Amino acid sequence: MLLDRQTVDDLRAQADIVRVVSGYVTLRKRGANYLACCPFHSEKTPSFNVHPGKQVFKCFGCGIGGDVFTFVMRMENVGFAEAVRIVAEVCGLPLPEARPAAPPAHGKGAHQEGGLPEAEERERLLRLHELALRFFQSQLAAPEHYAAREYLARREVAPSTIAALGLGYAPDRWDALLTFLRSHGASLTDLERGGLVTPRESGSGGYDRFRGRIMFPIADSQGRVVAFGGRTLGDGEPKYLNSPETPLYVKGKHLFGLHLAKEAIRRSGFAILVEGYMDFLRLYQEGVHNVVATLGTALTEAQVRQLRRYLETPKVVINFDSDRAGQAATRRGFELLLEQGFRVNVLHLPEGKDPDDFVRAQGVRAYRACLRQSQPLVEYLADAAGLEYDLTRPAGRAQAVNAVLPYIAKLNDPIERALAAERLADRLQLDVGLIRTALEQSARERRTELAVETVEVAAKLTLAERQVLQVLLSHPPLCELAFAALDDELISMLPGRVFFRAVREVYLKGEPFAYAPLAAAVARWQRAETSGNAHGQFDFLAEADHTPTPLDREMENYVAELLLGAEPPADDTALAKYRSILEDGLLVLQQRRLEHQSAAMHRNVQKAAESDDEQLALRYAHERLQLKRARLAALHHRQKKP
Repeated sequence: MLLDRQTVDDLRAQADIVRVVSGYVTLRKRGANYLACCPFHSEKTPSFNVHPGKQVFKCFGCGIGGDVFTFVMRMENVGFAEAVRIVAEVCGLPLPEARPAAPPAHGKGAHQEGGLPEAEERERLLRLHELALRFFQSQLAAPEHYAAREYLARREVAPSTIAALGLGYAPDRWDALLTFLRSHGASLTDLERGGLVTPRESGSGGYDRFRGRIMFPIADSQGRVVAFGGRTLGDGEPKYLNSPETPLYVKGKHLFGLHLAKEAIRRSGFAILVEGYMDFLRLYQEGVHNVVATLGTALTEAQVRQLRRYLETPKVVINFDSDRAGQAATRRGFELLLEQGFRVNVLHLPEGKDPDDFVRAQGVRAYRACLRQSQPLVEYLADAAGLEYDLTRPAGRAQAVNAVLPYIAKLNDPIERALAAERLADRLQLDVGLIRTALEQSARERRTELAVETVEVAAKLTLAERQVLQVLLSHPPLCELAFAALDDELISMLPGRVFFRAVREVYLKGEPFAYAPLAAAVARWQRAETSGNAHGQFDFLAEADHTPTPLDREMENYVAELLLGAEPPADDTALAKYRSILEDGLLVLQQRRLEHQSAAMHRNVQKAAESDDEQLALRYAHERLQLKRARLAALHHRQKKP
């Protein structure tokens, strides 16, 4: 079919390019133009411009530009005639009349504003899917298909939701849809090309692909039905069956419900990503409209970029079930989201329930409460790694860090990377400084792994311990105050006990806080620990020929780092600040002792209760209460400090 040039030109002049483009990307006004991140290539800084006066668009990043029809043709991968139809529909303008195409003259193709065979086929298939949608909807309402309606009622699907999502029913017959569509002039070739009919393996003809299933229409971002998904009423297999790939539908390029959710996603500023049809349905029915589903497939780059168009600052909450969340394909989806600049949170519902089951059991208010508690991706991955690896061993901590590090490295924003490093350090109780250093090194060397020794040293110091050590190395006279509070029992409880024992040893010997004596003391105390002699009661001279291990080298590196950060106080104000840091740090470390004692007392209470010794259990419970009060008092004292 050919379109009249004059009416096409009139439509081009009347169409609002800003309105059309806004259906695909989030535009921000800047001067006379509108700006967005380009939908045709990956970028973080917007370079895609729309000029409403000239009715053109141009990306200064990838170079693509054109008018409103060019934009739709590229976005929808359609021919000119279909792009004209879409623009007219979006802008509420009359569609230009079409006329049959004349045979091409002298071997030349049709006029550029004509209908190419691919575009004509696409239009035919879209019409067939619209007819199929009406057929399925009518069958769901038919009296003889009460079982389908009862199934939806049992699943607590409201009539308004059935209408909003366009749900239907495919009769359990071999040719119900085939007969209906053939009666409307459809060719068997188009039915097979559209994935609505399956050709018979032997002989001619075909049969309905979907039989005895609740039908979910799959629409593109403009709301046009391009495929279907069907769910059995019983326990048949497969439980869900989707359309095959067709000229309209390519797996991994569509998000279920996006045409219904895109405005809510824009308004809320984030999207919720779920797995299946019923998860989407349940949330949408209960008023959570900023949700889309992946149709049960692994998240793809095309889906991520499609979602990115509707978010000025891209944020997403992933709410897959517990089995899916741990799969490698899902982890790859995390990477894709980070590469496109998304801030990612993960929502893991109690007992591993999916959104449909959870909301039906607990209600949407409980779901929204869980949504507010969703974890930043780094925290979620760190917790998952903590369950997978043995964090009591250096190798286990290294594995846990290395499981998360690649995702932090994908973050483009340096502030986001720094925050993610802090979250990881806090989750795994490591020194954030070492993780930041390792991240910088991994970026320079294009690797995302830490050595076991690096992680082992990072595990040896908390932030408070590092701050206390830094103050002592900066102003040695403060050691007297510090080690009056840090007795042997408390030091033995600290992750950084090796460093504290080394600093105390050098100080008591009257030696300067220089690299050589400190590194030697750290090495001796570290070897004392690994040999099982935590108090260092052995002949130091016997270790003179000791061959340094990678851990020894890493510990020496850390001594150098501590010394480089040590700055003597320049004046009384600086000295007062050091004292304040030291006092605050000592309070934190004292609280560590109380936490250890409280944990031990809790175990005592449990043992006494198990032995039915009520008096002993009460005494232990009272002592634990006293410890809790002491911890709260210490915390209150810290908070009162200026």
